[in-house]
Amino acid sequence: MNLYGYKKCSTCRQAEKTLRELGVSVEFHDIVEQPPSETMLSSWLEASQRPILDFVNTKGTVFRQRSLKDAQFTTEQWIAEIAHDGKLMKRPILVTEDGTVVIGYQPDLYQTFAKFETSQSEG
Repeated sequence: MNLYGYKKCSTCRQAEKTLRELGVSVEFHDIVEQPPSETMLSSWLEASQRPILDFVNTKGTVFRQRSLKDAQFTTEQWIAEIAHDGKLMKRPILVTEDGTVVIGYQPDLYQTFAKFETSQSEG
């Protein structure tokens, strides 16, 4: 599984720790060093069937500093903004092997994925 987050974010570190403690094989990607591409963001949006604003870090410093609360961006404009500055992305984002996209730290779902991954590797 792939976990997209920010190394200095305590929630992202906790998510990675939780997944590893559950025995999940996870690869961490720092969205500040390497923001996700527009293509990747579009695929996550499609896979999740969630609105783009669910992917926007509305509580973050960059969002506030840039006064984006009243921004009337299209989905494509938000995708371009996030791809330009990874700190605008809500984090962490977990992408499972089957393409499921989990937005935010959701330990209950992580347990479900861990059980599924374990059963797959045993079968």
